Amino acid sequence: MTSDPLSSSSLPVTSAVGDALKECAQGATGGLETLAKLAVPHLTAIARHFLDAPGDVEDVIHDTLVLAWHNVWRFDPAAESPHAWLMQVFASRLASQRLALATPADATPWRLDVDRVTLPPPLTDAQRPTLDALMALYQQLPPASVDGALKARLCSAISLLDASRDMPLTPGGDPADPSLYDPSLGPRMSLSRLAQRAKGLVNRSLTLPLEHLALRLWLAQAPGSQPLETRGLPRRGIESRYGEALDVSVDPRRLLKQIHYPRSFPDRRERHRISDRLLWDGDWDLSTTHALSSRRMHFIADIWAHRRDPSQSRSYHQLAERLARGKPVASHSDGMVLDRPERILAYLRRYLLYMEAMACFGFDNGLGKDRLGAAVDRHGELVKINKGLHRMAMAQVIGIPRVEVRVRGIHRQWWQQVSEGAKGDTAMQRVLAALPDCRPSTAD
Repeated sequence: MTSDPLSSSSLPVTSAVGDALKECAQGATGGLETLAKLAVPHLTAIARHFLDAPGDVEDVIHDTLVLAWHNVWRFDPAAESPHAWLMQVFASRLASQRLALATPADATPWRLDVDRVTLPPPLTDAQRPTLDALMALYQQLPPASVDGALKARLCSAISLLDASRDMPLTPGGDPADPSLYDPSLGPRMSLSRLAQRAKGLVNRSLTLPLEHLALRLWLAQAPGSQPLETRGLPRRGIESRYGEALDVSVDPRRLLKQIHYPRSFPDRRERHRISDRLLWDGDWDLSTTHALSSRRMHFIADIWAHRRDPSQSRSYHQLAERLARGKPVASHSDGMVLDRPERILAYLRRYLLYMEAMACFGFDNGLGKDRLGAAVDRHGELVKINKGLHRMAMAQVIGIPRVEVRVRGIHRQWWQQVSEGAKGDTAMQRVLAALPDCRPSTAD
């Protein structure tokens, strides 16, 4: 990018901001440049009204623009004005920064991995400046001069967005992050993507149709279908047929028990097979762990507590230590190699930006590789399983009030209790009717 996105600015008008957002929605980074020219001087003036440190102002403005770019598909011009939508994004990001200032990171973060994390105060709408107050400041404060550091950071962000168009796809189908990608990953990424597409094709063309057929036979209690229930029922076929009927709304901060797979399913073959079944036998629900002591929770809580300066986080130092030993973290599935300090910071900031988006727009079940998953134990209580663990940890740390979890496993004892001896469709309907009353298992 050769132009300076902040070389000139006048008081934005709604139509101009709306046109810029429309360009962003079409994937044109020129729209983001226009949005920066129109809005950044005014947003900078407002941010300086609330924040003293230039670094805090820079973080809020940068993230507001990047969040707007990645989430512009959410903007509905029929529901709100472009100004109002952009200002809501800014308000959320500003509130997060102010809360970070009000709750400094733990001075002794080097806790053991087995210790339970203390969740921070949740981000709430009440902490955000009101839209009316921000719009009043927008009109009252003169446009601020924008320093060179912020200009350079915004130019770099736009350049990375341009570069992402030419990035190879990860196995999940998303472009690799140009700030983290290394060409050495290309061959393995291509091979994994090919294998994943082949697996998806087999599932769609063979496995799922067979499961649909088996499920129909069992629902109708056709002769010879009872062994299907004995084997656990085809989970994917049931999920495909009943979908949202398997979803349960929970408070993330109450869903704290999670399955410890090596203890719950010591046989690795059984561990792999369990994902194919809806009904789970045995004592798997007796060997659980506490979510607040998990490595994922430690990672997410740590970087969130240090979001003003991720280089001071425990996670940064652990990744930097691996780099110093000559063993940098690399993942072909994510298309990244953390072989430089700046890549480690970019990696951590990517997580933080995802969390800021969640804080602003709420939890979105449509994002991520899998829906949040849970299982129903023998007492009819929900236990977290290994689907969406990072996103659940984010929701718990941020304080998202409600999320939907998809039930992907049910203890056979509870199934038998609720179905009351019924079979086929009658049993299925009784269980589905009981699922909304399931609550998170009480953590020790």
